[in-house]
Amino acid sequence: MSLGRLLIVDDDQSFAAELRVDGERLGLNVRMVHDTSTFEAVLRSWNPSIIIMDLVMPESDGLELIRICGRCGYRGALILMSGGFELYLKMAEEIARTNNLNVVAKLPKPFWPNQLSFVLMSLM
Repeated sequence: MSLGRLLIVDDDQSFAAELRVDGERLGLNVRMVHDTSTFEAVLRSWNPSIIIMDLVMPESDGLELIRICGRCGYRGALILMSGGFELYLKMAEEIARTNNLNVVAKLPKPFWPNQLSFVLMSLM
């Protein structure tokens, strides 16, 4: 039984696969997107209840992905992660909030996979 839909957006495929295992272990239906070009289509067609998004992607930054979430009217939980500066996470959170998005956590990379599990369990 799936308790929700988790969309993982990260260009690091091995790290995303680790996060996928954690999500599936909690009973979530998980999809992964490794590039920003397919993000909007998956967001619209699959309607995830939770998105965990890396803010530093090769061809686009997470701020644009946050704006896409806002334009699409996304109302699920949003978890932001970044290996960049804490200030960038804070700025992304502010932009997300101005787009009426529900930021439930900010995770600076690297983080332990069980940190994500704790966040996901708090949403269930």
